[in-house]
Amino acid sequence: MGIATRAAAGDPYVTARAAIIVDAASGDTLWERNADAPLPPASTTKVMTAILALESGRLDDWFTVSSNAAETSPSKIGLRPGERMALGDLLYAVLLNSANDAATVVAEGLAGSEDDFAARMNAKARSLGARNSHFVNPHGLTAEGHVSSARDLAKIFRYGLQLTEFREILETPRIKVPVESRRVHAIGLHSHNRLLTGYVHRVIGKTGYTRPAGRCFVGAASDGGREVVIALLGATDLWGDARRLVAHAFGEPSEAPTVVMASARGQRITTEGDEEVVERFRKSGVHVATARSHGRHGKTTATRSKTGAKKSSAKRSTKTHRNGSVETDAGKRYAVRLGPYSTRRAAETARDRLARSGYRAQVVGQALVVGSAGERARADQLASGLRLKGYRPTIVAAR
Repeated sequence: MGIATRAAAGDPYVTARAAIIVDAASGDTLWERNADAPLPPASTTKVMTAILALESGRLDDWFTVSSNAAETSPSKIGLRPGERMALGDLLYAVLLNSANDAATVVAEGLAGSEDDFAARMNAKARSLGARNSHFVNPHGLTAEGHVSSARDLAKIFRYGLQLTEFREILETPRIKVPVESRRVHAIGLHSHNRLLTGYVHRVIGKTGYTRPAGRCFVGAASDGGREVVIALLGATDLWGDARRLVAHAFGEPSEAPTVVMASARGQRITTEGDEEVVERFRKSGVHVATARSHGRHGKTTATRSKTGAKKSSAKRSTKTHRNGSVETDAGKRYAVRLGPYSTRRAAETARDRLARSGYRAQVVGQALVVGSAGERARADQLASGLRLKGYRPTIVAAR
C-alpha cells in the first residue's frame, strides 16, 4: 500500500492552525488542513534564507557583522560589530541555533541590506510556486506583511532537500564554528530539533516560535527509503503534532494525548488534550498521569483531589509516584500499556513494528501490553525506552 493511500485513512490529531504532509519525491499532498492560510512563519523563514545562501556560491566568503546585525533581537549567538564569519558557518547558526543576528549578517553580506535580500526571497518564492508567501526579513521576527503558508513552506523545504549542504547542516546535532575578531575563537552551536535524535524515524527540519506565530516546524521524515515533508504553523503541542503527522504519513497508529485522574469527589475537568494544558494542570497542583488514546479528538481529563479525604484502610499502603499515578498494596506486577488504538488491527500493526525493534507485546482488546515486572522501576525503565522511540506508554499494575 502506498503512502498516499495510507495517509488518506482518517485525520491525525493536531493542535496547529495549519498543517500539511507532502510526499518528498512526487510533491503530492498526502494530507492537509488550512494549508493555504497565510500565517506568520516565525523562524521557519530561515529555510529560504539558507537556500539563497547555499545557491550563492559564496560559502567560503567571510562576512562582517554590522551594528544592525548585532542588535537584532534574540534568539542570537551574540555576534559583535566587526566580527567576521564564513557564510557556510553562518548557516549552521541560522539553521541549528535559529540565530537572528547570523541571519541578518547573511542578508546584508549577500544583498547589502535586509530589504534587498527580502526582495530576493520573494522572487525565489514566486519561482517555486509559493504564492501565499511574502517575506519582509531574513529571520522571521514579527513584521507586518511577513507571512507564509504550510503548503508554501513544504514546497520551499522540499526544494532545499535537493541541496546537499542543506541536508548536511540539518542532520548536525551540534558543532563548533570559528568567529574572527581580534583573534579567532570557536562558538558551540546545537540543533533545536527535538526529533533529530531519539525518535523512531529520522527527522530533519527547522523550528520557529514567536507569540503571534505560535510554535512552527517544517521538516522531512524518512522511513525505509521513503521521505515525506511536514509543515506546521501555530501549534501548541508542536512535537506531539509532528510525531502524529509522521505516523499518519507512514500508516502507523497515531496517539492523541489523554490525561487520566483519580479523585475522592470525582470532580472532572475536560479540555482538548495537549501537553501545555497538561503542564498547566500540574502547575496548579493537580496530579496528572498521562495516557494516550488513538483518534482525532484526544481529550484531557483532570481531577482535583479533596483535601483531607479519609484513608480507605489503615492496613493499605499507598504510594504516589512523580507522574501522579497512585500505587496501592504490595505484591503487584507492572506492565506497560500502549493505546488503545482505533482498531484491533491497528494494535496488531503496532505490535509487529515493536517486534522488529526487539519488544514483545501482547494485544489485549485494542491495546498493547509490553513486559511484566515485579518492580515498578523496571516498568519505568521499559517505558522510558519506548518514549525514546516515539511511543506514549502508560504503566499499569495488576495483582
